[in-house]
Amino acid sequence: MDQTPDIAIIGAGIAGLTAALRASEAGLAPLVFEKSRGPGGRLASKRTQDGTSVDMGAQFFTVRNPRFRALLADYAGEESFGLWDATLWHENREGEVAHFHQALRHVGVPRMTAITRALADGLPIQTGTRITALTQAPGGWWLETDQGQQGPFPRVIITAPPEQARDLLPDTVTRSLELESFGMLPCWSLALRFGEPLELGFDGMQLAHESLGWVARNASKPERGSAEWWVLHANSTWSATHRNADSDDVAAAMTTAFRQRFDVRQTATDHLVHRWLYARPAVGPTPGFLSTADYSLGLCGDWLAGGRVEGAFESADALAATWFGQP
Repeated sequence: MDQTPDIAIIGAGIAGLTAALRASEAGLAPLVFEKSRGPGGRLASKRTQDGTSVDMGAQFFTVRNPRFRALLADYAGEESFGLWDATLWHENREGEVAHFHQALRHVGVPRMTAITRALADGLPIQTGTRITALTQAPGGWWLETDQGQQGPFPRVIITAPPEQARDLLPDTVTRSLELESFGMLPCWSLALRFGEPLELGFDGMQLAHESLGWVARNASKPERGSAEWWVLHANSTWSATHRNADSDDVAAAMTTAFRQRFDVRQTATDHLVHRWLYARPAVGPTPGFLSTADYSLGLCGDWLAGGRVEGAFESADALAATWFGQP
């Protein structure tokens, strides 16, 4: 790195990477901290024993904002994402099924993580580093990490969910930013592999079910291979009720629900399960981003902009425009 880092960014999902790219465009030297082994956030895929991968987090995203498209084209490349030309259905509370609302839906190619890995290329990212606290001193912000203290940084951007951000910040800052007004809802995610195509007549469905909220055929997305993996997301209410349940029990319950709902007679040959503690924003204010008056501390993420992958971008982009000016 040629410059001494002058802005720390916590989290290497879409919001954190957008903030880092905008900071670089403004002539700053960002340093991104990520607790996982690589970038991605909820644009997450898990590799399987058969050599393919399954999208366990966000299932697709929209690109309505021309600035989002420009960022993807300029930094990720058109080859890292593509259209998901799928048959999608929506179920209402009465159990009636209709076509999902019209929209162009995109996915990463060949997996969702392709986008964030491409956006991260060339950015200074310190992976495998968990931030445990932030303290402010006359010289800037110090980051307490599981690998020692780092800093000071004149500016810090946090893209972690509000619950985690509250754990990092002093109480005075938490109160001044009204962080207690924000929250996230959990989601259990389960992927099931079957030996033969299920032939359910659709590629994805949003459900009004007592436990399931979404099901999708992973192989219907571009370059996913032919393995018959289905991804199931439990709804927020069920996930919250079973937040601390054993993962094997959750997998069994969701599998049974899927088999019963769609009359699936085949037995799954493999499965993957993951608990997202902070998956969707709870009902609350949507200010776009949060910032201290002196622009030394900012927070951005989809939870501040109504959810969605594109919302994460718009939150970080709006914060950057305020802090650094419009590129």
